[in-house]
Amino acid sequence: MSLKSNKRRSILVTIAPLLTAGLMASIWSFDFVSELENVTLDRRFRARVASDPPPDPRIALIAIGDYSLSVVGRWEEWSRDTHADFTNALAYRPPKILAFDFFFSELSISRVNPEGDVLFADALAGHLAPITGMNIAPDKAGFANAPPAESFYLGGKTLPITNVTGDLNRLLGGNTANLPIPLIAESAFAGVVNCPASRIDNMRREIPLVARLGDRVFPSFVLQILIQLEETTPDAVKVVLGESITLPKKGGGEWRIPVDARGIMAINYRNTDRFIMTDYIKVSEILEKVRDDPAWPAELPPLTDQIVIVGQAAEGLQDLGPTPYHPLDPLFRVQATALDNILRSDYLRTVPMVPVLVGWVALAWLTLLLLRRAPVALEVVIPTLVTAAYVVAAFYLFRSRSLVLPIVLPVAGFLLLHTSVIIDRLIIELREKRYIKGVFGSYVSPEVVNQIIESGETPKLGGERVNITILFSDIQGFSTFSEQLSPEQLVELMVEYLSELTDIITDEGGTLDKYIGDAIDAMYGAPLPLPDHAWRGVYSTILMQRKQAELREKWKSQGRSALIQGMRTRIGVNTGPAVVGNMGSQRRFNYTMMGDNVNLGARCESGAKSYGVYTMVTGDTFRAAREIRDDITYRFLDKIIVKGRTLPVEVYEVIEQTARVDQPTLECLGLYADATERYLARDWDKAILTFTQSAALEPCQPGVGIATNPSLVMMERCRTMKLAPPGDDWAGVYVMTEK
Repeated sequence: MSLKSNKRRSILVTIAPLLTAGLMASIWSFDFVSELENVTLDRRFRARVASDPPPDPRIALIAIGDYSLSVVGRWEEWSRDTHADFTNALAYRPPKILAFDFFFSELSISRVNPEGDVLFADALAGHLAPITGMNIAPDKAGFANAPPAESFYLGGKTLPITNVTGDLNRLLGGNTANLPIPLIAESAFAGVVNCPASRIDNMRREIPLVARLGDRVFPSFVLQILIQLEETTPDAVKVVLGESITLPKKGGGEWRIPVDARGIMAINYRNTDRFIMTDYIKVSEILEKVRDDPAWPAELPPLTDQIVIVGQAAEGLQDLGPTPYHPLDPLFRVQATALDNILRSDYLRTVPMVPVLVGWVALAWLTLLLLRRAPVALEVVIPTLVTAAYVVAAFYLFRSRSLVLPIVLPVAGFLLLHTSVIIDRLIIELREKRYIKGVFGSYVSPEVVNQIIESGETPKLGGERVNITILFSDIQGFSTFSEQLSPEQLVELMVEYLSELTDIITDEGGTLDKYIGDAIDAMYGAPLPLPDHAWRGVYSTILMQRKQAELREKWKSQGRSALIQGMRTRIGVNTGPAVVGNMGSQRRFNYTMMGDNVNLGARCESGAKSYGVYTMVTGDTFRAAREIRDDITYRFLDKIIVKGRTLPVEVYEVIEQTARVDQPTLECLGLYADATERYLARDWDKAILTFTQSAALEPCQPGVGIATNPSLVMMERCRTMKLAPPGDDWAGVYVMTEK
């Protein structure tokens, strides 16, 4: 490597990490980055499921599920006396907290018991700490018939939090809300149940612990549960936005909950299936029975002195949404997860951007310096291993400490940086390779030059057996061109013709084998493998025939001779194994192809003349191409044994891309296929009749440059076979007598 290259690389090693880190910082908060990071976060949640601890035993979830709906009816038609019965029945096993994840904002619509609201309010009043929900309409949105914010809960049980430090405008808030009706508001505390879905991926990833209604701050549903659990009041709660929410514990000490400047806590999801949900009506029925029988089923939560949270769980109800574990999870399990995070001090912590970028730059400089003169293979392997180690560390820290180490940008930036350095090194090496190409490219094909460069070995004789597609093309009646044109005119014509058709072959990934006068020999799938080499070979023939038509029009406009204006090209294609490599003598050789399949490809080109077609392919090519892409129309021509072979081969005519085939041609092909079936069934008369019909629609009719077409060929053969029918062992195979 030159001194100039070394100097440039030293500058690159110094500056590139800083530039990459700057780019990472500039897009750190972009939505697409957050979306990708959330994907990795969800994978980390799911990866640690086996090690997730059980939830706090004080939490019990009671779900309004399918059984409850089957007993009581549609959720919209439930009356408050149903809740009253459940709440009263809990008196036999009184919980510490009874929390309904609903906001009872409208009067009961029950006609069965219009006093349901009174009964439910009285039942709630019989518990120490009943809680219901309230839902704030954020920003400019509002709820119809909602009371004004300034009149909220005057005389009710719910009080605002007064000790708040920070910008209240950053809180989730609004001026209207779905609030419990006064009867219920006087009997139960209320907590804000808003838990907005992420605008990026619609998942609940955060939960507001405080929210603003008007100019006052109220506790969330989860925080209200904690306040009542510790038998304290909102006055004892201290909120420092961007830092924490603190409140005293009943037995001494305090809760300290981390929140951001919006009063929001990140949810540290544990497998939501850890929470066992018990059906609402089933629990109510069992509670009624314990009056006479105090035995309590072991599979049910004890309820006594627990935090009982009631919510919706049946499919079809509205209160469901995606979590890292389920596409539709009951959202009151999200509330329970947030409460469990607090009760177990199991908080999600994210490493900030600045320390991540500082550590990233240091690691980037270290690896770049160590790999300055390393082989290219190591420059690929080492960054890959470092990246893998970083991802493993991120998963480990998340599992063991709930620490979120960003993955997407650090990994993408690290790989981008090292990829750029490798590309820069390769550019320098490519300059050296260009010299080799410049020296040898005039003597051998570019593909062979590339192989010489990439192998690093001196070219030697020999080949390997590979599966390829072979293409042969030849100008119809080329001897006439040689007779009528001067050598200079012939050379000029061939340069134009061969250049156009060869460009098509190489553009489609083919390799030119050789020119033999007007003939082009090419292969697809060597020296470089092409999974779709058969389709590329067939598609190339279509493009070549189109280009031939364009050239005829061009020559016509130039006033060239009638012979040149009528030039047509026949093409044969076959697919199969062949030996490909350097063939020749020790002193001079050529990269070429050999084998029976190569010969068969040549026979297809010459045999096309017998059927009056211009592109003929074997059945192997037909099937291999159709497996890749079925967008080309073919015509089954015949099953033949070509001269020099003993085994039959199917041959097909390539018509065009299906979207470009006109209706008369489609009708011709349909008639031809029907006639072929009759021919194979030895129904000579009907075959002749149908071939006669298809002959009238053939795109190529006998005339200048063509003596026949497939329909005429098969019609004549049917007449011959009618006079001299084949033996009983005939299987539709025709033996060619000419090459």
